Amino acid sequence: MRARDIAVRACVAGVGATLGVASPAFAGDLSKGDSPGDVRLHDLSQAGESPFPGTEVPEHRNGDLKSASIRYGEKRIRVALRFRELDRSEPVLMLSNRFQYPGGGQLNYEEAIVTTTKANRSGTARMSMTTGEDCAVRHRIRYRTNRATLSFPARCFSSPRWVAYNAWIVTMDRRKAPAYLFGDDIFPVWSSNDNAVERFTRRIRRP
Repeated sequence: MRARDIAVRACVAGVGATLGVASPAFAGDLSKGDSPGDVRLHDLSQAGESPFPGTEVPEHRNGDLKSASIRYGEKRIRVALRFRELDRSEPVLMLSNRFQYPGGGQLNYEEAIVTTTKANRSGTARMSMTTGEDCAVRHRIRYRTNRATLSFPARCFSSPRWVAYNAWIVTMDRRKAPAYLFGDDIFPVWSSNDNAVERFTRRIRRP
């Protein structure tokens, strides 16, 4: 991972550490719509200038989220994403599925990340911090129907009482040291004054 890559991921990790306030629980599953035309362009080529919060580009359709559905099942946590459009026009696509959950007397944060490249349009999936085959992420991207799905064992999070969710969908010119990225998130993270505060969905309870 190169310097700019690290900087972008550091922004994401820093946001994850800014946890939201408690919210009411929602049993079993939850669906959340996302406004169309809210993709933002982040120019990473300008040295010394922050690329966040970026510029809205409502004409950019690829990777523009329409909705996310999250199900906390007996053994697995599943996510289904629907897009305004999902195609292969950008060299790299990253689906960052972000979770907040309780454990050890604190709020924890984890990402299930799916990444595709020109060489592998089916993509690879991993947890950002949890490791091991027991936490393998299953995923599938359906470009023709503008959908993506993923799931992983609830034990990856030690089967917590609840999970809350946010998503950041990114397309960019290259995986290492990108010059730009287009991003869409369910709950916007970056405010107009460059402050980062992450929000999540309501809590989705373990069945």
